[in-house]
Amino acid sequence: MRIRPSIWLLAVVLALPATLHAVELTGRLSLLGTAARASQGDIGHLNAGGKLLTADQQSLRLMLDDIRSSGEWSVHLRTVRQNFVRYPAGNLHSSDLHSSDLFRYRKLSGDWQNDVSINRTTRSGYEIDRAVYKQRFDQMTVAIGRQPIDWGSGRFWQPLNVFGAFAPTDLDTDFKPGIDAAAFDWYPSAFSSLTAVYVPAPFNQSAIADSGVVYYRRQAGESSEISLLAGTVLGKGMIGGSFESEWHGIGWRVEGLRYRTTRNAVFWIAGIDYQFEDGTLIAAEWYDNSAGAGSEALLAGMQGDQRVVYGLQQHSGRRVLGLAVEKDMTPLLHGGYTLLVSALENSSRKLATSLLHQFSLTYSVSNESDFLVSLLLANGKGVNQQGNPQSEFGHLPAGMTMRLRFYF
Repeated sequence: MRIRPSIWLLAVVLALPATLHAVELTGRLSLLGTAARASQGDIGHLNAGGKLLTADQQSLRLMLDDIRSSGEWSVHLRTVRQNFVRYPAGNLHSSDLHSSDLFRYRKLSGDWQNDVSINRTTRSGYEIDRAVYKQRFDQMTVAIGRQPIDWGSGRFWQPLNVFGAFAPTDLDTDFKPGIDAAAFDWYPSAFSSLTAVYVPAPFNQSAIADSGVVYYRRQAGESSEISLLAGTVLGKGMIGGSFESEWHGIGWRVEGLRYRTTRNAVFWIAGIDYQFEDGTLIAAEWYDNSAGAGSEALLAGMQGDQRVVYGLQQHSGRRVLGLAVEKDMTPLLHGGYTLLVSALENSSRKLATSLLHQFSLTYSVSNESDFLVSLLLANGKGVNQQGNPQSEFGHLPAGMTMRLRFYF
């Protein structure tokens, strides 16, 4: 019975272009598969029995867009099928709980299938990921509906992305999930903007408060930009800012946010990047969040923190160093390497380090499709006897992911 409303909705979405000639229908099809080997101490090792952990995902995104001089609207319908075999469900480069869940008034989603057994989980369903109307005026715009809010200047992490951000290892960053919001943009000059966003709390969720934020961004000089942010998110006040510039071809940035959890916390990053003449790009960024754990003993307590559970706080530990190298190896082949390093104080009050390596190659099959291969390796302390991580990355199993993506 749950299929009927989704089929009706899909039929309406597909029928719209026939009645609205200015509407453009586009789409993206993504096929993804992951295989991982869990060693002693890795998540999933007990269920694997020495066998591979596998997962696959097929997703289709249909996008209806109508852009005119006075305004525009957009609707994205996303359907996904996921299958996990001995693989910890929710770890296919995404989580069962998303930061966007905290900022959506209604879910607008449903399952066609949700089968769970001891070693296998299969889910398929749909969601409306975007449904927004934007009206343009002389020096301002007003947008109402489900829309992405994307702020911050960091390459790996963005403290000013207070409504959620991609993790540094996410492979699918084409479309940021939409949240239900009313957004007002004012452009006082060609080099500045002021954005005010109001996000109502989810329906019938009294424990979650409304959110409201003001974000200001302007150019400072020929090669610098400054941003300021203030507001309340999930009932917690916050204030922050960023500054980015360049020096002799080296880009640099500093970004920070002061916010309230059970206490006042400060989340800041500092980073640099440089591109060589042959196109090789190198980047480094330092992450420091005082709300994170500074020791292995405190790490287990972070697993139930709302910001960690929903991905608003991307790391359980306090400090992480990120390094990246990217290069177009041929006109059709792009390579990348990311290294994340985290250190926590152990029981001997010495720093114990965990590392995460991610290698990726992306081949452009055509103008509308590409093929990606990604390898993820991690080392460090794994989970303890209670199943709680003892390091930031040491519990992650080594795995390989392949993805074929089409646009139409």
